[in-house]
Amino acid sequence: MPQYPPVFRVRQKFEVPQVADVAAEVRAQLARLELGRRVASGDRVAIAAGSRGVANLATILGALVEHLKGLGARPFIVPAMGSHGGGTAEGQEAILKSYGVTEAVAGCPIRSSMETVVVCRAA
Repeated sequence: MPQYPPVFRVRQKFEVPQVADVAAEVRAQLARLELGRRVASGDRVAIAAGSRGVANLATILGALVEHLKGLGARPFIVPAMGSHGGGTAEGQEAILKSYGVTEAVAGCPIRSSMETVVVCRAA
């Protein structure tokens, strides 16, 4: 067995694919899902938007909203961030805005709230 030093340098190269037209790629991938089989006209569809620094988030969400509207759905965005933005509805909406995600850009409402509903209780 080879003897390795206790510490040594390792180099690893990862592929970094480039997408020339993000919106077109989102549309193509959504088309493959055949969401029309599951999403009916008039359905309200929540889209979770996080705070983990996804590149082109506003473009991705806009293409998703456009696709869902094309199916007749009524999409809306929900910030899904836990304690980011101070754990407040306003703070989370501000984070989305800093990523370029606004109601005007996305083409749908952003429903940011910390209200809860008790669904059941365990004894």
